Amino acid sequence: MKKCLSNFDLKLIALITMTIDHIGVVFGTPFYYALRIVGRISFPIFAFLLTEGYVHTKKFSRYLLRLVVLAVISEVIYDYVFYDSFFYLDANNVFFTLALGLVTLKLLDISKKTITKYVQNKFDYYIALSFVTTIILILMGLMATIFHVSYGMLGILVISFFYLFKGKPAVLVLAILVATLLLAEPIQLFSLLSFLCIYFYNQKLGKQSKFFFYLYYPAHILVLGIIKLLLSM
Repeated sequence: MKKCLSNFDLKLIALITMTIDHIGVVFGTPFYYALRIVGRISFPIFAFLLTEGYVHTKKFSRYLLRLVVLAVISEVIYDYVFYDSFFYLDANNVFFTLALGLVTLKLLDISKKTITKYVQNKFDYYIALSFVTTIILILMGLMATIFHVSYGMLGILVISFFYLFKGKPAVLVLAILVATLLLAEPIQLFSLLSFLCIYFYNQKLGKQSKFFFYLYYPAHILVLGIIKLLLSM
């Protein structure tokens, strides 16, 4: 079957499904659960694209800085629209999750290279790698939970699994399924529908509109907030 979705196409699908989800959250329409189910598709696609970006970026620090800056800029809008407060510590937007996930990928990469350099025995290598990988995932997952970023530990695991199990689709789907069952509400299982989109990824960039995708996140939340405010008058 032909792979027909570019990086650009996947980003567009993620943004559309995310927007549908946020419409359900902000307005609580009669179709609330249907909109939230559609919205579950977005995060795994963002997680997958983050791992693709990590693998191909030549400037990790700049990539991370973009995510952090956007997370900080978006947070005030995010808090006000979703929680009616300009400063709400119990929930932080998804770009904090992506930033923590990116750091996790870097730590996994560094640990693998270090173990490869110093551990020669194959059995010892896999034991050491498994142990260190588990510790990194637990610590970064706990950090995501403590700081109340979107998707918490599950978000970090999903991002990491896309990186760790690249080229092993059956293992990847099983790992994300188990993590979702253990760490999320049942509705999050609909996130597995995202694999139908990811399957058709053709490894091509497609159209280039980097800043549009970055700016869309705070902009669409702001627009929804303005509409909500106008409707309440």
